[in-house]
Amino acid sequence: MNRDRTVRLRWIGWVLTSALPLVLVTGCGTWEKQRGAEIDRPAKSVARLTVDVRPDRPAQPGRPITVTVSDGRLYAVSLTGPDGKPVPGGNAAGDETWSNFEPLEYRTTYTLTAAAVDAFGLTATRTETFTTLTPDAERHVDSVLPEADAKVGVGMPISVTLENPVTDPAQRAEVEKRLQVSASTPVEGAWGWVDDKTVRYRPREYWPVGTRVSVATSLLGVDFGNGVYGGPGKPVGFEVGDSLVATVDSAAHTMTVKRNGTDLKTVPVTTGKSGFTTRSGTKVVLGKAPHVLMDGTTVGISANSSDGYRLDVSWATRVTWSGEFLHAAPWSVNAQGSDNVSHGCVGMSDENAKWFYDQVKVGDVVTVVNTGDAKTMEPFGNGYGEWNLDWSQWLTHSAAGAATTRQL
Repeated sequence: MNRDRTVRLRWIGWVLTSALPLVLVTGCGTWEKQRGAEIDRPAKSVARLTVDVRPDRPAQPGRPITVTVSDGRLYAVSLTGPDGKPVPGGNAAGDETWSNFEPLEYRTTYTLTAAAVDAFGLTATRTETFTTLTPDAERHVDSVLPEADAKVGVGMPISVTLENPVTDPAQRAEVEKRLQVSASTPVEGAWGWVDDKTVRYRPREYWPVGTRVSVATSLLGVDFGNGVYGGPGKPVGFEVGDSLVATVDSAAHTMTVKRNGTDLKTVPVTTGKSGFTTRSGTKVVLGKAPHVLMDGTTVGISANSSDGYRLDVSWATRVTWSGEFLHAAPWSVNAQGSDNVSHGCVGMSDENAKWFYDQVKVGDVVTVVNTGDAKTMEPFGNGYGEWNLDWSQWLTHSAAGAATTRQL
């Protein structure tokens, strides 16, 4: 049974239940008495419908169109565009109001027809035709990560970059609300602003394994002021794969890798030496490559320095934009498991680096502990460092606050 038929039958049942005492009071089948008062059956419905649109004023697509009834219950509501396709919407508690779930298009004419039924079983209807506004300019989402159809690790945030900066808190909150996240396993999460053009979403805890996620990219209805409104966009979906978490213990000179909570392997490593300490904290894999040319001059080390280097490095997994990798370091095998001699990367043998490279994917988690140094992973600007903030700290970067994802 479709929703419209279900709603219609429910309200017919309500009408008959309401009207039945009126019929049975006198036993003669007429509408004569109700609770001791004489009531004549009206010639037309007493239900009154109110629609918050005006034919002489363009509607704002970001504000839901609301239908309200007094002295009755809503019977049916239809909101359609030029193509006749209905706009999704529904009844509120008590079935005295209706509003659309999805924002409307710009510069589009819609027709709304609403029907309500009163206690006498009489129906009132109302039809309104209105047009939505035409923006002077539109702003859109520029890019989204993860990319569509990607399979990522449990630590992967959703990163959305906008075409233009947004600094107003109210506008930021509206952007967050439009960037609706849906998931096959609902989670609590929140958006947080990394900079004026970049907003990221992370769940309170790591994503559940196997979760399918979709993020809306339409900003329809967001009012950026001065005639500028958010533009349309298509949803981007991705999937969360197995949980792979690597813990690098700089003091023990080891890396332990777990998949879905089960130990896979512990390998000897070397991490950053004094003056080049590896950042402690939680990092998320940004990418990987079978060969990377590493040049010390790119991180401020002079080519003439005793610490200078220029190497073709194999099986490189990147965790910071500043140049921290987990990679093969055959030149330091004698130190791996016993000493820290690198310039900040996590070095392994060729065999162990290749093994890790084959296991890991973008979005997997690498946590570095026991470095003995205050140097920590930055929450912003050097990769995905969001997990180094506790939940309350993360929420201070959100304009709209936490919410549970919609069911996908």
